[in-house]
Amino acid sequence: MCGICGFLGNQVEESLAVIRQMAASIRHRGDEANGFFVERPVALGHQRLSILDLGSRADQPFKTADGRFVIVFNGEIYNYRELQGLLPDFSPRTTSDTEILAELWAQQGAACLQHLNGMFAFAIYDRHENSLYCARDRLGVKPFYYWSDRHEFVFASEAKAVLMHPGVKVSIDNRAVADYLSLGYITGPSTVFTGIKKLEPGCFLKVSPSGINKVCYWNLGQRIAAGQCHPSQDILELLDSAIEYRLISDVPVGSFLSAGIDSSAITAIAARKNTDLQTFTIGFKEKTYDESLEASRFAGKLGLKNHTDYFFEPDIAFLQKVVKYFDQPFADTSVMPYFQLCSMAARQMKVVLSGDGGDELFAGYETRRADLLALVGYRAVPFWNHLLQAGSGLLRLIPADRGKVSMHYKMRQFCEFAHLPPQQSHFSWRLLFTEAEKRRLLSPQIIEQISGHETWNTVAAMFASVSHLPVLQQQAVVDLQSWMADDILYKADQAAMASTLEVRSPFLDYRMVEAAFAIPEKLKFSLLQSKTLLRNKLAPVLPPEILKRKKEGFGSPVSVWLDGHLAEVFADCMHAAAFKEVFPDTEFIMKLFDDHRRRIKDNGYRLWALLMFALWQQEWMHK
Repeated sequence: MCGICGFLGNQVEESLAVIRQMAASIRHRGDEANGFFVERPVALGHQRLSILDLGSRADQPFKTADGRFVIVFNGEIYNYRELQGLLPDFSPRTTSDTEILAELWAQQGAACLQHLNGMFAFAIYDRHENSLYCARDRLGVKPFYYWSDRHEFVFASEAKAVLMHPGVKVSIDNRAVADYLSLGYITGPSTVFTGIKKLEPGCFLKVSPSGINKVCYWNLGQRIAAGQCHPSQDILELLDSAIEYRLISDVPVGSFLSAGIDSSAITAIAARKNTDLQTFTIGFKEKTYDESLEASRFAGKLGLKNHTDYFFEPDIAFLQKVVKYFDQPFADTSVMPYFQLCSMAARQMKVVLSGDGGDELFAGYETRRADLLALVGYRAVPFWNHLLQAGSGLLRLIPADRGKVSMHYKMRQFCEFAHLPPQQSHFSWRLLFTEAEKRRLLSPQIIEQISGHETWNTVAAMFASVSHLPVLQQQAVVDLQSWMADDILYKADQAAMASTLEVRSPFLDYRMVEAAFAIPEKLKFSLLQSKTLLRNKLAPVLPPEILKRKKEGFGSPVSVWLDGHLAEVFADCMHAAAFKEVFPDTEFIMKLFDDHRRRIKDNGYRLWALLMFALWQQEWMHK
């Protein structure tokens, strides 16, 4: 796990100084070694967190034996030992996956991407052709940002490093700000910075004197349609294999453990292979959110003696620390405990396993049951709209609760959007602000600038690309392309690497993904239970009390915090001069705040999004 950066072009003086500065900005991603390769017109930089082959011989940038190719690589190729079999006449100088990847590319070019099982983002320079190839893994576990003009191509693991290049001239993309207000994150390939893009998952770039060419080497929707997604093994066998791969390391591997199905299954299987497995759990003082006791009990049942609980409550200093590392506005409420969990785990480990991906593959979110119910109502229930309107009216009479995801909030979202076509209703479950509300929130100048732009249109294009699939499967694929890539995985990478920690997610093994999407969505869950199929598959691994537990999720009690110790922080941020330049209608915002505190509506998520933008703005708008 590492941080990479570089540029291709002839416009920069003092290239070594520039690439050093870029690398220094992401030193938190790997502080055990750094390296640089500068040879006009290219400069490559690398910050290393040593996981495989801990010696200096595996440091990067790494050259192939003939010196033709130079690579900077972030991530892990889990099947690198098997891939060496594709290189029968090759004698490696290291025991690292980096060397195998570089040699595979030297012999096969981009065709080697089809063989890789891993999480990765890399750039490899061909010194003979004066071309730079940049690639990202199938799911987008590892990030890759880039900027270009006619003269220069600049890339890095984080946008902040791209910003360090003197040729990069950017401004704030107000369309991205509008998208953030809708979803709480920014959908790729856009970023909040005009001109800086994310390389899409499953794609690679060829950057040469003739221009930039992008090729997508893996497309889930196309593979489903072509019948190429099929389980080569049973789901449980695949999960076991994925965990086996992710335990390959020259340093100890731990595991995040909540009381949920996904992390419990991964920990249980990993514990069979490593009885010294260390586990980590985050807890809350708010008991309705706290799963630490159940997690600790389960660790005990597994015979794990190295289990650590942490308890979390943020203050303003902690929030400011988070936005320092998240160079995009980001409103996912789980980022706070996740950031703290990574920070604590990194004091003892370099590598941990995570349950990320289980919900997306096996219909774990309550939104999927809302999808099914809304689909039935939309297609078959007479007077469906009238029923929803009656539900909305009833909610106005009921005080908002303060649950993890409050029932008041969930019912409000359902009644407001379940009358829409199924694709649009699915998009709307997580909607923070409607287009009408955004027009009231944003300044007139910004509204005029982004005229005609609606976030739904971006998501609608994703749905259009998979329109040949059944509706429920469309929703699942789009979630993987958007919610998974731009929210869950962005959070996991930024939070973990801020503490120099590598997180490995067995459920995101591409074999698991393809096998899961070969199963019809309606078999994965029902109106009464999430993850029905996965629960059945995991019966040999998990005890009944875990299998029967209702999904709790990993959010934070932001509604409670905004009622309490963060109320004053919120009010101060809303009245800041810079914030009011973007969101001038302070009266409207404080009305949302007042309604929340009086429990007329649970506006916790919406208010949290505004607060996190304000803190991000304080940290980044001057840069």
